Amino acid sequence: MIRAPRQLPPLDAILSDLGQPTPAMIGRALGVHERTVYHWLARGHAPRPAHLALFWESTWGRSQISADSENAAMWARGEAEALRREVAALRARVARLERVGHFGSANAPYLVAVAAAGVEGVQQIAAEPLRHGRPPSGPQLVAL
Repeated sequence: MIRAPRQLPPLDAILSDLGQPTPAMIGRALGVHERTVYHWLARGHAPRPAHLALFWESTWGRSQISADSENAAMWARGEAEALRREVAALRARVARLERVGHFGSANAPYLVAVAAAGVEGVQQIAAEPLRHGRPPSGPQLVAL
């Protein structure tokens, strides 16, 4: 996001803050001819891009940059701390769930070999849900 100020100090105030640089110095810094700078000074204002460039070099511009960077750093520290707390809480939650055990679910089958109804020596695989974290015990008959 571009954070250009809506209102700028007057050009002569900015130049005073910068130590009254010569038109030649301003021209070199902004990439314009010295004569162009003389025209700006005679009119008392410069084009907005030049005015902004000089503003960012002034005490006001540097102060705004410093404040913005400090605010961004404070926000980033706060966000990092919030994320650290969230990670710690999630790790504690996972550790608790691992200690409690496996819960199973209605759609997570546990495969058990069971004897087929009425057919000796034949086994069939039946899906049994886990109950209270434990597999079902013993062979069970499954109706075909």
